[in-house]
Amino acid sequence: MAKILYGECVSARDKAEVRICALGDKGCRLEADTAVRVFDTDFSLWIGAVGPIPAVATRKDAGHVAVRFKEPLDERILEHFNG
Repeated sequence: MAKILYGECVSARDKAEVRICALGDKGCRLEADTAVRVFDTDFSLWIGAVGPIPAVATRKDAGHVAVRFKEPLDERILEHFNG
C-alpha cells in the first residue's frame, strides 16, 4: 500500500487540506475530500512543517490533482517522508 501524507495547499485565493500520494522529487498526486479551488494555478504545498514548496497543479477531476514542483525536492526531504 502506498504511503499517504497529509498537507495543505495555499494559493493567493484559497487553501485546502490534502492527502499527498506518490511523493517524488519532481512532483506528486493530491487528493481532497472536497472540490479544491487552489489548483490550475501556482500555489505552495506544505507537508507538515516542511514548506512552502512552490508548485503548479493540473486538475484531473474535482478531487484529484497532478502536481509539478518548480524545483526538485531535496533528497533528504524525500528520504524523510518516504523512508
